[in-house]
Formats: sequence, C-alpha cells, structure tokens
Amino acid sequence: MNRREALKRVAFIMGGTVIGANLFLEGCTRPASKDVATLFEAKTTDYLGELAEAILPKTSTPGAKEAGVGEFIPVMIRDCYDEKDQKSFLDGLNGVEDRAKKDFKKGFLELTPEEKLKFVNTYDKEAKEYQTNKKEEEPNHFFTMLKQLTLTGFFTSEVGMKKALRYVKIPGKYDGNYPYKKGDKAWAL
Repeated sequence: MNRREALKRVAFIMGGTVIGANLFLEGCTRPASKDVATLFEAKTTDYLGELAEAILPKTSTPGAKEAGVGEFIPVMIRDCYDEKDQKSFLDGLNGVEDRAKKDFKKGFLELTPEEKLKFVNTYDKEAKEYQTNKKEEEPNHFFTMLKQLTLTGFFTSEVGMKKALRYVKIPGKYDGNYPYKKGDKAWAL
C-alpha cells in the first residue's frame, strides 16, 4: 500500500478529518499541462538556460547556465505556479524572440553579451513597472518570474552555493558579531 492510499483509508476511517490531505498529495504529483510540458523539451531548457545566463552571466564565478537553471525553471513553473502565472510565463517566453527581433533586428541567441544585457535590463524595468501597478488578480510579469527563478535556481544549486557563496558543510555556532571584510562572499545556508 502506498502513502496516498493509506491516507485515503485513514481519512475514511476517521470520518474525513484529514480534509485536504488527498488534494495536497495530488498537488505534489500533478502532471504538467500540454503547454507546460513543452518547457521540458531540450531545446526549451537550453533556451531558458541562455535567458538565465543573460540575467546571471559567468564572471569570476559560474553563470546560471552552468548551475543548471534552465532545467530548474520548468520544474518550478509546473509545480509551484498557478495556471494564470504558468500562462503568463509561457506567453512571455514565446514573445522573447519577437521582442529581440523588434528591438535588435535579430533573435535572442544571436545577440552579443552587451545586447543581451541591454535586453534583460529593458525587460527588468518593464517588469518592475508592471508589478508595481498590477492588480491582485492579474498574473505576474514573465520577466519577474524568470528573474526570481534564475536567482533561486542559481543560489540553491551546488555550483551557486560552493562557488558564488561561502559554503561550510557543517557550520559552527552562530556568531552575530562575526567580522566582515570588504569583498567577502555571503554565506550559503
């Protein structure tokens, strides 16, 4: 017997006092809609990796692409975002090429690193404006979600924790007065 079946039986025996347990478990395993499933295709994860790399490029530390952010984003969109935000993300992603061609007369992947930076800065400014003025029932801006997922994916990855942050596998005691030296990396938790 699996865990879901056991919970159903316990809920039945207890007269349904475990309300929502089945819905909660189904939420953890819901399949991707047909549209969201396209995010898992290799060409799309590579493209998402390129977009994430434009937001968090490789410098003296690895970039978002090396941290596997392109593979992280579809999982989070499928598992953590409601349908309205999923649609907003997909629509925004589908509009990236058109926007790049409109602004730079070439596709996003053909842009130079400087043009990619200008591109994401323009999107970021637009997204901040949108988020400030949006009504509660409106979906989040595509770029806001992309940027948040890029940063979350990078800084929770092994690469982000070990190469961009200071990482101690088993930290010592908390010291709120630990001396800071200019240029020190933040701690990974």
